[in-house]
Amino acid sequence: MFRSTPLAMALALASAQAAALSAPEIYGFVDIGVESYSESSDFAIAEEQESGRVVYPGSDAPVANTDGKEFSLTNGSQSRLGVRGQEDLEDGWVGKYRIELRANVLQDGGNAFRTRLGWFGLSKDQHHFKVGAQWSPYFAYSGFNTHRSEVHGVGSYFYITNMMVGSTQYGYRNDSTVSYTYGDGGFGQSPFTATVALHVNEDDRKTGDDILNDSGITAATLGAAATFGPVTVNGVYIQSIVKESDAAKAADIDVAAPSIYSVGAKVRATDELDFGLAYRAGDRDEGKDSGRQSTTVSVQYKITPDLALHLGYGVGSDDDDEQLQLESDVFGMLQYELSGHRHVRFEFEQVSYEDSGDMTVGLLSMRQAF
Repeated sequence: MFRSTPLAMALALASAQAAALSAPEIYGFVDIGVESYSESSDFAIAEEQESGRVVYPGSDAPVANTDGKEFSLTNGSQSRLGVRGQEDLEDGWVGKYRIELRANVLQDGGNAFRTRLGWFGLSKDQHHFKVGAQWSPYFAYSGFNTHRSEVHGVGSYFYITNMMVGSTQYGYRNDSTVSYTYGDGGFGQSPFTATVALHVNEDDRKTGDDILNDSGITAATLGAAATFGPVTVNGVYIQSIVKESDAAKAADIDVAAPSIYSVGAKVRATDELDFGLAYRAGDRDEGKDSGRQSTTVSVQYKITPDLALHLGYGVGSDDDDEQLQLESDVFGMLQYELSGHRHVRFEFEQVSYEDSGDMTVGLLSMRQAF
């Protein structure tokens, strides 16, 4: 009679686990461009509203691309290196993970690699849980409606999201977040999808070395989308959660709890043509005249199988006349696929603030993916 030995049982278990655990996928790309930035403005209103916080002059550039420079090399789209995979668990559950690093390929020294994404996940059917640094639900349910460029064209989006704090500010990705999603999420085309996210200790406001908000959960996000044939309508809301620290109370500092929201739509007219719309608004929680609004429209057109065009326009206003008023935000991208893993693109953005000047940026970039 055959009797299993501990070694045989261990080998059988290891073999089963290896079959359930898929091989990790290593992926990434190198993206380098030449960028020109010019500014004719008077941005002396507030530090957080300086030009570089709305239309940024390059990213990871060896020589900072400011108005005083004719142009600069830039790693604007953040070259990256990542690994992802999944494992089949019991009862139909699937464990997933993803680690993605931003790579500064233009300079030696410190900060060569920085975390972009890093999460563990658990999924079953339409239910998905994630813990860690992940894509922002606000971008998924709002920004992706109208902002398809790789680097620029997000001035009207930043105009609203810079009202928030921590990694919910600007809102491409969120650190220290726990989320649950039903369906495919904001980037997908599920008949219905929704996401709830809690942001843990994501408030970086301080007085000296002391934090002002010591709430464990410092913000919450709720987003949802519904698709009806070629039309997807969506909305998303973020609310800061504040518990004033002893340091804030001792310094008699009122800690604001800002909030932002968005409603919008994506419309696929044909396989080659689609449109986007987003209305975004927020409240700084500073009493009277603390609201801000922006409206953005965009069009995406596949000119040929290898050539795509993205164009958009946005406007915005602030209830406080002393704040920046977004007169116009014109942006676009033309991208040509050289091969399945390489493309070249041109991006531009021109932002005008009423009585505060203009900013213009142009980028010619190439990407090699693997």
